[in-house]
Amino acid sequence: MRIGISSWSYPYTIGNKAYDLPAHPMGLLELANKAVMHGAEVLQVADNLPLHNISHEELLQLRVLTEKHNLELEVGTAGLEQDNLLKYLNIAQTLGAKLVRTLPHSGKDVPSLDVAKRRVDEVLGKFSDAGIILGIENHDHYPSDWIRKLIDAFNDPHLGVCLDAVNNLGLGESFREVLHILGSVTVNFHCKDYTIRRKHSMLGFDVEGAVTGNGFLNLELAIQVLPANISWVLESWMPWQGDIEKTVAMEEEWVIKGLYNLRAFRETNEN
Repeated sequence: MRIGISSWSYPYTIGNKAYDLPAHPMGLLELANKAVMHGAEVLQVADNLPLHNISHEELLQLRVLTEKHNLELEVGTAGLEQDNLLKYLNIAQTLGAKLVRTLPHSGKDVPSLDVAKRRVDEVLGKFSDAGIILGIENHDHYPSDWIRKLIDAFNDPHLGVCLDAVNNLGLGESFREVLHILGSVTVNFHCKDYTIRRKHSMLGFDVEGAVTGNGFLNLELAIQVLPANISWVLESWMPWQGDIEKTVAMEEEWVIKGLYNLRAFRETNEN
């Protein structure tokens, strides 16, 4: 298990257009320096901080910084379109990253299984030749068995799942069910913790994010099922705190506490 953070560890600090933006949104190198400061072993830069909008010079600065501090990089985007995936394969090669995470869909483009297979087939050979893994994230647009069918259509170790702990709650699938279906083909784990509470009226439930290790996420089950050599990165569904300053401050607290909890969990399971 290699522990790290993601650009989705800081969704408000980077900028969430649904809420007030910070006065100075976090940029790429600031995120990398946060990862170094907090002792992360992995940094995954995903679609909320799109790397194709970053200059080549800044990408090279990122590579120098991460190599200096032995910080493993993973890159991320959305969708299965050939041009975009090959663009991110090139970015991964520029950065020395060994994993490209993507979603099966992007905006209004929500492909069928047959279309998704065709799109993966168009690019997978190039990923394999480059020695870079393509990780497809489970999401509430698709049930877990749909993702599994897509992965199983190919017999290639350079294709797998970026397993998100809670996305499939939107389809009524529990983490246990998702883990059972996708765990063995997982190449990266998004440690997004959560709580489920009864509404005050007792008519239904509210689902919210939680500090990783403090909520309902079953880390013990995860470590039993997931491959031993993958990255575990923090992602956050932290609720809005009323204003951007309070929200950004709490986001930082959640990162610090979540990394502490994951390290303690790893240490316990190594002894």
